[in-house]
Amino acid sequence: MAGPQSRILMGMTDRMDISRLSPARRTALYGLFCALALIAGYLEVLVPLPVTVPGVKLGLGNAVVLLALAWMGPRAGALIMLAKVLCSTVLFGNPQMLVFSLAGGALSWAVMAAAMRTRAFSTVATSVLGGVAHNAGQLLVVALVLSPQVALVNVPVLAVSGTVAGALIGIVVSQIIRNIPVDGIA
Repeated sequence: MAGPQSRILMGMTDRMDISRLSPARRTALYGLFCALALIAGYLEVLVPLPVTVPGVKLGLGNAVVLLALAWMGPRAGALIMLAKVLCSTVLFGNPQMLVFSLAGGALSWAVMAAAMRTRAFSTVATSVLGGVAHNAGQLLVVALVLSPQVALVNVPVLAVSGTVAGALIGIVVSQIIRNIPVDGIA
């Protein structure tokens, strides 16, 4: 039987059964995760990275999506991702940002949900896959809207940044999962 440390490393976290929560508690939990994602996204806007390539970010809001996936399941993760993208666009962005964020967020969510379903990847590896997928989704939009050449030029930097940011976010999320019991938040 796997111990708690190896269960976390392999992405096998205990998941809360949100269907058993009252509608008020469920709404509050979704609201909490949405607020955390927005705060994380806002902090990211405040701290510019010293990189000239557009789209390079830490992905702090994606940490909340990964937590939602781990603790509440794929449906909750998708709803939190969608709320994060829509609210962040209204508060901090523009309509063009919506297209890029939605493409990156949706692909990232799908890849992380699939990785978690297999239970073959650690939380850190799942986050790395999500970071790279997020950037790939945005690059697909760049290729369709602007030009394939612009997308190709940015692939190396965004692949590396997605890997590094995904690893950092994954380490943080795995520590949160390890130190905060899932039943402590519901």
